[in-house]
Amino acid sequence: MGNTYDVIIIGGGPAGSTAGYILGKAGLKVLIIDKSKFPRHKLCAGCITHKTTRLLERVFGETVADLKGRDVINYASDRYEIYYKDKLLTGKNLNASFHFVERYKYDNFLLRKAEDAGAGVIEGEGVLSIDPSNNEILTSSGKTFTAKFLLGADGINSVVRRQFPEYLFDQKAWRQNLATGLEIFINRPDMENLSHPSLYFDFVNYGYAWAFPNRDKIIVGIGGLVQKNRRQFMPAFNKFLAALNLGALTTNNVKGFIFPYGNFLLNPVYKNIFLVGDAAGFADPLLGEGIFYAQRSAELASQSIVEAMKGNNGQAEAQKAAGEKYLQLLHEHIYPELVYAGKIRDFIFTRLNKFHYLPLKIIMNMLGTKPGEAVHGIRSYRWLRKNSDENGVGGVASTVFTFFEKCSRDPI
Repeated sequence: MGNTYDVIIIGGGPAGSTAGYILGKAGLKVLIIDKSKFPRHKLCAGCITHKTTRLLERVFGETVADLKGRDVINYASDRYEIYYKDKLLTGKNLNASFHFVERYKYDNFLLRKAEDAGAGVIEGEGVLSIDPSNNEILTSSGKTFTAKFLLGADGINSVVRRQFPEYLFDQKAWRQNLATGLEIFINRPDMENLSHPSLYFDFVNYGYAWAFPNRDKIIVGIGGLVQKNRRQFMPAFNKFLAALNLGALTTNNVKGFIFPYGNFLLNPVYKNIFLVGDAAGFADPLLGEGIFYAQRSAELASQSIVEAMKGNNGQAEAQKAAGEKYLQLLHEHIYPELVYAGKIRDFIFTRLNKFHYLPLKIIMNMLGTKPGEAVHGIRSYRWLRKNSDENGVGGVASTVFTFFEKCSRDPI
């Protein structure tokens, strides 16, 4: 493969594989390096929203039917329910389905797609060091590689992000919006009545619990901001399991993970290094959804690099142009959604929780299917407008969100 590349991508998950596929298809010389060997297990509820299936079709040419046929998608539901403890607040059927995947299959499928598109892949090898001064990477086996661009797609504990200077990476703000999640897998017969994704409030501070169905199992979990819960996650999870009549099940197999929950970087670009996905904190600050934002940010970064390298630019000019374009696209397509999802999150967990989420029940019933459509990307989190510029939201929705936005600005 040689040791000099146009782009080296650290991390072969959905973000890295999406970037590798796009860049490889564009004819660039690309290398993906991942410390794990695929297929590998990844803790995740595995929910794929409508906006993600649209991206999969747009980028990879893979439809939902294709992915079901390959057993990448193994379950779907067009209904969701939200609870306050064990009391139903709202439940809606939508015109778009939530699809569910097992991450070891999903991630491996995408990595193989990137490989087929021409990306080189090194598995089971970590990155020991990165030298931005000469664009050189040293791997755990002693190999060295150089590239015009480096993409950090290596997750929440990103090695690549460590290269960023302090003025671009606020450690305190990052820690304040880190979340912890706990998950356990339940056999379907133990929760045979659950056929749709369900969220549960008030078991954890600044977060929620969930039960998501797959074909063969139910993924039951809880997650919230670390700083708001400290060492209370396991007791809260036990209470949640008891509320679902699962208290008799052993919790020895509970797995924990850290995920971004509002700590996205406003400038994930440093010299020729771009961060995508969890490495940049790109996850929904309301629901913690990370798969879409991982793949969407990778798509935008890759488009920026391809466009810059097609121009008649020297290397320094191409790096500058790509970085500026990536930031522009983030401000157009990702940051507005993350900002408004964060505003809604803060409103829910600092205002509505005081009234046992009864106002949430009223608001959700007033808004009908619009909140669910916002999760799917059919609508924006901002004002719940349809995601086409000519369509806005009037009447009830505008009134509700004007009130919410005012409250979110007022001191608590």
